Amino acid sequence: MKTFLQITLCVIVATGWSYGGQSLDDVGTSANGNDKTTAFDAALGAQPKLLRISGRFDGSGRIRFTRRVVRYEHKSWQPPSRVLFDGEPWTKLDRTPAPWRDFGARLDLSKAWIVKRKGRDVIALEHTPDGFDLYVCDSPNGSDDYSVTLAIPRRK
Repeated sequence: MKTFLQITLCVIVATGWSYGGQSLDDVGTSANGNDKTTAFDAALGAQPKLLRISGRFDGSGRIRFTRRVVRYEHKSWQPPSRVLFDGEPWTKLDRTPAPWRDFGARLDLSKAWIVKRKGRDVIALEHTPDGFDLYVCDSPNGSDDYSVTLAIPRRK
């Protein structure tokens, strides 16, 4: 199946080139040649950052997001375990995860939203003056696996 898709993609690309498509050097540049940004870079810059957080939760807590800091505040029952933040282990929940330091200041936190959530109880996002809070509440007995994907637009 993978080989079939690769061949199909090659045929589509070759067909586009044979009908007088633009060369790759011309894509995304203006007629006067002053625009060095490619169409791909512009499209990528317009896409929101997708941030995935997952872990095993038992009880409730919230994750506070500001431009500089992300911290988990535990409320009840057991603290979360096996937490991943953007694919990286987040073991010290009272410290900002390393990936956030790379992109937190470049995101518009006031427009963040939940794209996908998985878990047996509540995952909610509340905007704050400094960013937003993400609530994870597991009320039934025992713990469960939760995951959430957030979309956060890039600042202009």
